Amino acid sequence: MASSSSYLLITTLLLLLISVSFSNAQPTSSSRPQGVVLTVTKDASTLQYVTYMKQRTPLVSESLVINLSGEFQWVDCENGYVSSSNRTLSCSGKECPWISGASCGRPPRPPGFQPCRGFVYLSNQGVFASDVVSVPSFVNGSTTGPDVAVKEFVFGCGSTSLLQGLAKGVKGIAGFGPFQVSVPSQVSLALRIPRVFSLCLPSSTEASSKGAIFIGGGPYKMRPGIDLSTSLSYTPFYTSLVGPNFTSGYYIQVKSINIGGKKVPMVSDNTTFDSMGFMKLTSISTLNPYTVLPSSVYKPFISIFIEKAKAMNIASVAPVAPFGACFDSRNIFSTHTGGLVPEINLVLHTEKAVWRISGSNSMVKVSDTVSCLGFVDGGEFANLVIGGHQLEDNLLEFNLTKKMLGFTSTLPRQTACSLFMLGENFLAAT
Repeated sequence: MASSSSYLLITTLLLLLISVSFSNAQPTSSSRPQGVVLTVTKDASTLQYVTYMKQRTPLVSESLVINLSGEFQWVDCENGYVSSSNRTLSCSGKECPWISGASCGRPPRPPGFQPCRGFVYLSNQGVFASDVVSVPSFVNGSTTGPDVAVKEFVFGCGSTSLLQGLAKGVKGIAGFGPFQVSVPSQVSLALRIPRVFSLCLPSSTEASSKGAIFIGGGPYKMRPGIDLSTSLSYTPFYTSLVGPNFTSGYYIQVKSINIGGKKVPMVSDNTTFDSMGFMKLTSISTLNPYTVLPSSVYKPFISIFIEKAKAMNIASVAPVAPFGACFDSRNIFSTHTGGLVPEINLVLHTEKAVWRISGSNSMVKVSDTVSCLGFVDGGEFANLVIGGHQLEDNLLEFNLTKKMLGFTSTLPRQTACSLFMLGENFLAAT
C-alpha cells in the first residue's frame, strides 16, 4: 500500500513539474513579441539611412546602409570578421537557390565542398554564408523587449572595396526588398511573425534624431500617444517590372500629379506611360536622396510649382544644383508640416488614394535664406523614383503577403519618426 502511495505521489509531482516547465517554456500571448524593431539614423555626408544589427558569435554591432530594394544583407568579411558560428553556404544546399545572384561556377576537382558564391554582388572572392543575428523585440507597438536571435541568417560576405561610396563607418548593406533572403523575410520566417515591415525615416542628421523599422506589423505608437496604424492609406505595390531592364523592388502606380490643385501635364511616349495613363516604373528608393522625375514631367512640374508659389508671395531665386527651382525662404511661413508652400499630391491607383507631400517633405534648406524644391531632373529616359527626402517622417508599411503599401503622408512635427515610444535605452542603442 505504501509503495502504491509513493508511486502516485511521485507521478503527481512529475506531472506537476512537466506542467510548470511547459508553461514556462511557452510565452503567454501578453509576453510574446509582436515583432522586432531596428534603429534608423541619417548620415549627414551621404544622406543615406543607416540601421544597426548585432551579428556573429560573440555578438558585434554592425551598422548597415538601408537598401529598400536590396535582395539580401551583406557585410565586409575581409576586415576582421571573426565568428565561431559563421558557416559558408554550400552550392548544393537549400539556401543557395534562394539567391538570384548566386553562382556555383565550375565543380571542384576532385569533387568536394563547393561554396555558394556571389560574383555579381560580392566580388570574385565573395561567398554567401549564415550566421547569428540578434535584434530587439517589441510588444504592443510601444514596449521594447529582450533581444531575439535568428540563428541561421543568410548573408553575403563581401569585400572591403564594396564599402566605397557608403556612409563612413558602416560594415555593409541591409536589403529590405521583396526577396526570400531579405532582412524582413528571414526575420519573419524565423520568428513566425507576419511578413510585414514598416519604415519611418528620420528627417534630421542630428545624433538624437532616430527613426525606426518595425518587422511584424502594428500598432505603431508614438508620443504623444498616437497610433499611426489608424492613419494609414493603402495602395497595391508590385515587386517586379517586366521589360528590357528587368528589376525587382517596390513599385506603385502614380496616375497623376497635381500641385496646389493644378494637374501636371504628363505627356510622354509609351515607354513611360501605358494606355491607361499610369506612370510606369514608379519605384520607392532609400538610396536616392530626392525624388527623380523624367524631364518631360519635371519641366512642367517646377513651372507649376513656381506659379503657385508666386501666388503665395514666395519669390523665386537662382537655382542651386542639383535642384531646378529655389525660393527666398524668408517669405515662407512655418507650419506644423513644414514650410507653407504649394502642396504636391501624387494620385495613386484611385482618386481616393493620394500621397500628400507638404513643405517638410518637398523643400530642402540650402542656406539661411534659400530653400529649394527637393525634386530633381533625371533626363528624358528616367523613370519616376520616390526618393528618401519624400519618405522622411512618413510611416510606410509594406505587407509582403498582401502586397499592399500603407502610408501616412507627411507627419505633423509633433509626431515625427523620432518620437516612437520605445524607451531611451532603445533609442540610444546604436
